Amino acid sequence: MAAIVTPLWAFLGAVAAPLLAIGPGAFIAAVVAIVILTVLVVVVLLGARLGPVGTAVAWLGTLLRAFFGGVWRLIVFAALLVRAAVEWVGRRTGPLTAGALGFVAGVLAVVLVLQGGPLVRVGLGWALSSPCDQPLELRVLTSAENVAALRAAGRRYADESADLRGCPRVRFSVAPQPPLATMSQAANKEWNDPASWNSSTYRALIAVHPDIWIPSSAATEEYLRQAFANLGQVTFDRMAPVATSALLVAFTPALEARLGTRSPPTNLSGMRDWLESVGAPLARPRADLSEIGLIASAGLYGADTSKDIPDEMAYTPPNLPLSDAASLLCHARDRFDTAREPLAMIVPEHLVYAVNKHQDLGACAPGRQTAGLSWHRLDGLPTLSYRYVRLKWADQWNDARERAAIDFHDWLAQDKLAPYGYRDSAGVSDRKEPMPLGRELDSGQADSVEPATVEPARLIDRLGKAHPETSFLLLVDASGSMGNPTTGGTALQRAGSGARTLLRRLRDGRDTVRLATFSDSGGIGEILATGTAQVAGRLEALVVHGRDAPLGDVLAQAAPLLADTPNPVVVMLTDGAHQAGDLDRTVAALRKVKGLRVRLLLTGEQRCDVDHIDRLVKAAGAAVKCAPISRAEATTPYQDQVDEVDKELTELWRERP
Repeated sequence: MAAIVTPLWAFLGAVAAPLLAIGPGAFIAAVVAIVILTVLVVVVLLGARLGPVGTAVAWLGTLLRAFFGGVWRLIVFAALLVRAAVEWVGRRTGPLTAGALGFVAGVLAVVLVLQGGPLVRVGLGWALSSPCDQPLELRVLTSAENVAALRAAGRRYADESADLRGCPRVRFSVAPQPPLATMSQAANKEWNDPASWNSSTYRALIAVHPDIWIPSSAATEEYLRQAFANLGQVTFDRMAPVATSALLVAFTPALEARLGTRSPPTNLSGMRDWLESVGAPLARPRADLSEIGLIASAGLYGADTSKDIPDEMAYTPPNLPLSDAASLLCHARDRFDTAREPLAMIVPEHLVYAVNKHQDLGACAPGRQTAGLSWHRLDGLPTLSYRYVRLKWADQWNDARERAAIDFHDWLAQDKLAPYGYRDSAGVSDRKEPMPLGRELDSGQADSVEPATVEPARLIDRLGKAHPETSFLLLVDASGSMGNPTTGGTALQRAGSGARTLLRRLRDGRDTVRLATFSDSGGIGEILATGTAQVAGRLEALVVHGRDAPLGDVLAQAAPLLADTPNPVVVMLTDGAHQAGDLDRTVAALRKVKGLRVRLLLTGEQRCDVDHIDRLVKAAGAAVKCAPISRAEATTPYQDQVDEVDKELTELWRERP
């Protein structure tokens, strides 16, 4: 209050005499005007929300903040200068001009006092032509579905909060979060997960502590809060949600054409029956990999667990990238005009909006397709509520980071994600175009995922049991040719990266894994490690030695190691070698192990159709399959590798004995 009264007093003291000389009416009109403008300034600077008017005022405030500032202690001195200037002008031009000058000075005085000192600092820096300070970096972690929108919003915020020279005060690094189970495990390892992918992005995420986490529900936020409760190094400070987005069913144009003029069923059983009748799958991201997929499952699964296995198979169809909703929609969008693929997908509303508006999805560049997705309701699907959580790490948090994190939250909460298809925190959309779910979500659509109704730990365990217990033998080629460069590093580095991707997909307590290497010096060496953590640690230390070993001979040695294990699988990561070996011996060894399956994953430049690999695969029949995870034409080799490994694991699950 004192900050407002002081400049008002300065204003009245400076202009009272000339305005009264004009008349009492002019004096009263000026006072009323300055009070109204003062209220407006308060609304601007405090970011109050008043509907459309408040949105416009808040936008004006972001501009004013970059241009006005000062130190309130200078106000008294400034008031004396204003009064002297007004009196001098009044003696030469008359009371009307003097009153106008004093009025403008009073408004500026109010703005200066309320805003504080940035203008003084900026003005001096500009005058001295000093270089920009290093901006504060805020590290943001969120689901892959939000990455593109939050990166764009972060750039906007940095631009709007920059000083007069355009120097940003803050910058953002926004990255997709690992699966929830992985984040929980990382909590027990002080966030330093030895199974991190061989990628600078993910290595930084696990090793560098995020400042802000934007989960998609209160339930998943509470799940991770409990995981970190015993760590003692981080405090979770939950703030109000910054946006919402409804889960719905999106139809590709090919599927919408089959629907015709009819309305699709809105209940789950009816939707599944209709989709089956037209030969279209209903896909959602995998619940073990995607936070969105896990939340969607809360609306798809009832109390009866007897149908979990067929249900999981139905919701995770083969040959689709299901690590997250953005990758799934990229796949669908790329095929709108080619394969005419009839597909229904459970995805967030804002991503469907992004597809139809040709926006960046994060997993792929903005699209240029002529057709778009249609949106349909499905009863029981919850609404995603994007919480804003400050993760205060004991050795990294400070006052500057605190202020920056709070300011960014307050800015986002002003419906700043609306341009990217999100609703506000109350579930209201201000977009002009018609919305399939309406402008406001009704009570049936606005159900949020709370800890009291959904327990992610139990749901993760339940859906994990829908996948079989599997025994993996991980074979990594250590021959000298694995040191040759290929897409994304050497063939051995690609092998290690693919192996770590596989490790993250295994289920603790249900899957087992052992690691061995092979080369011509004796074929398979001893088992180097057993268990996820131990295998991950040994992968970091692998080096090349020896020459290529015949692949078939290596498999003949490996098969007996999996005898009498449940659901045995050999995963061989190699650049392809150059010999098949004794194929009769190989086939005989593979047949002795009941249900044995082999995945030959190529990490070099060779292809699966080269002669020695083709002969091996044909001789072994369905037991051996080959797939490349390193392709020269791949534009994003890391994501390409992850998609290939996920695809192979999904097929293994669906092919289980």
